[in-house]
Amino acid sequence: MTVPAALTSRSGLRRVWHHPTTALAAKSAAAAGLAFWLGGLAPGDVDEYRYYAALGAYTVMYPSVSDSLTQAARAVVAVILGALLAMGLQLAAWTNPITVGLAIGLGVVLGAWRWLRDQTSWVPLVALFVLAVGGAEPEGYVAGYVLQILLGAVVGSAVNFVAFTPLPVHELQSATTALRHELSVQLQAVADALAEDGEGPAEDVLAELPDVGPARERVRVAIAQARRARKGNPRAPGAAHIHRALFDLGETLQRCSTSVESMAVVILDPHAAPLAEDLRHRTAALLTSLATLFDDVEDGVPHERQVELTRERVDELVAAVEAENDEGGRESRWVAGAVAVSGLRCLEAFVTAQRRSGPDASAVPALPAGG
Repeated sequence: MTVPAALTSRSGLRRVWHHPTTALAAKSAAAAGLAFWLGGLAPGDVDEYRYYAALGAYTVMYPSVSDSLTQAARAVVAVILGALLAMGLQLAAWTNPITVGLAIGLGVVLGAWRWLRDQTSWVPLVALFVLAVGGAEPEGYVAGYVLQILLGAVVGSAVNFVAFTPLPVHELQSATTALRHELSVQLQAVADALAEDGEGPAEDVLAELPDVGPARERVRVAIAQARRARKGNPRAPGAAHIHRALFDLGETLQRCSTSVESMAVVILDPHAAPLAEDLRHRTAALLTSLATLFDDVEDGVPHERQVELTRERVDELVAAVEAENDEGGRESRWVAGAVAVSGLRCLEAFVTAQRRSGPDASAVPALPAGG
């Protein structure tokens, strides 16, 4: 799947704009600045702690709206726990090495509450800050700290929801395209190993095959993040058809890559009986045709001529399997037949998913950062 023309104009600038780091920087800066300004409007002495509002806004910036809201609640609870811990220690004694040690140790224990997750470090840190800054009567500092953190968390969640609602369509597109290319490279490598002259593949052929694992994992993570990002996202309905198509394509490519790896292990196993010469060449021809199909996609749609050619290669391999009558080559026929079946299933699933995702992806609008 190629990136649609509407998205490739000024491609360099768009890559920077849609990069996750750019999105994080933009929304964090906006949220922190707004929270700092609003924190300065607080009555009394609370405005002196407006830096904590900026900090609270930054800590709730997550890839999905639902995660941002959840983390905001966890951050506020963790801050309150840390403040209460420090105030309890202040009531029992003054700030000294023992109370400081207890603040950190007990804070770590309280922070081990699994519900807090990413916000667990707030508990001991807030306890330490209250002991260090709050003085003998820390109530004013604690009130300002908690209120400003709460304000920042609310502002950060609101900015994440309204202004920079993340919906990672572009990362999903990029990940599926990368896996498609990596799969093509691996298919061609297996075909080349089969086409080589000699008794059979060398012992190290399997070890030297391109590894599609990282590309496949990137697709898996991108799909998981996109699904999480849809929860509570006001932009999700407008991109539903795009996501469905890209989810289908990404999952199809993951299955195909796993199937290709399995085929490679069976075909190139140096301890297995080698394929008969005719079956070996026809299997290599099928894998080469599949590699070309995966690599050569125009405007998001596979070339029809290459699709038909690959189907012909499947039919030719099946015919060769049926024509093979050497009783000693029964294992060879089984392996070649399995390759034909796996290749056909991968072909049809990929063509269906790619055709569906191509037109849908081409309709992706210009999205804000994080899209």
